[in-house]
Amino acid sequence: MIFDVFFVSTAAIAEFIYVSPYGLIAFFFFALFANATIFFPILVEPIVLAVAAFSPSLSFALLVGVVAGIASGIGEMSGYILGMLGVKTLQKMSQKKVDKIFKIGEDLADRGIPLIFLGALTPFPFDLMGIAAGIIKYNPKKFFLATLAGKTLRYVLISLAGFYALAWLKPFLGI
Repeated sequence: MIFDVFFVSTAAIAEFIYVSPYGLIAFFFFALFANATIFFPILVEPIVLAVAAFSPSLSFALLVGVVAGIASGIGEMSGYILGMLGVKTLQKMSQKKVDKIFKIGEDLADRGIPLIFLGALTPFPFDLMGIAAGIIKYNPKKFFLATLAGKTLRYVLISLAGFYALAWLKPFLGI
C-alpha cells in the first residue's frame, strides 16, 4: 500500500516534469531554491532520483540531472555571497560553525578547485564551504565553475541511478 502511494505520487510529479511545457522550468526553480537556502536543507536528491526513475528515456533522465546540477550550482552562490558579507554573518553563527568555516577557508586557500569540486560532489554540507570561500574572497568564477561541475556530476549520477534502479526493481515491486 505504501509503495503504491509513493510510486503513484512520484510518477505524477515525474509526469508533470516531463510532459508539461513548464515542468523542467518548475523543477529548475525548485532545485535553485533548495540549494539557495542556507542551513535549512531541502533535499533535491530524492526528487531527482524519482523523476529520473520515471523518465521516458535515458536522455531525459540525464537532462533532469543536468538541470538539477545547473540550478544547484547557481543556488550555492548564496553561501558564497553570504560569506562575502563577512562580519555580520559570523556574528549570527555559533562559535563552532565559525571555527569550522575558518578551517575550511584555510583548506580552500591551499587546495581550491579540487576541494570545491569534491565538496559539491559529495553530500557534505556545502553551505559552509560557500561561506568560507566568500569570507576569504576566493575567486567567484573558480568557485562557481567548480561547484557547477561537482553538482552537475552528482545529479547526473543520481539520475542514472534512478533510471536504471527502477527498471531493475519493477519486477520485485510488481509495477
